[in-house]
Amino acid sequence: MGRPERVRPSWKNTIPVLIDQNTIRAAEQQIDSCEACEPDKAEIPFDYVLDCITGSDPELTDYILEQPARCPRCSGEVLTGYWRWYDSETEGRKAFVLPGTLVTLKAG
Repeated sequence: MGRPERVRPSWKNTIPVLIDQNTIRAAEQQIDSCEACEPDKAEIPFDYVLDCITGSDPELTDYILEQPARCPRCSGEVLTGYWRWYDSETEGRKAFVLPGTLVTLKAG
């Protein structure tokens, strides 16, 4: 009998989208504050702001910022996040999550 084949996680393929300086500035203009300066109010992932601007599918997109985005209130760095599902025969289906920065949007 041969050795059993090792089970490797199958990661969901995503599309990397480069976010240029103009798009970063447009996103920053929609932000009022971030989780660093308003931790009790920030509840919207920065990725959501980029999803709305770019029209990209949030389940298939990984954003790559050309330069760091900044919170207009505290000048803290605003990061994008990502997640991946993986399947394993021994562990079942699990998600690996690297959360992005939570923000508060300006009133419309």
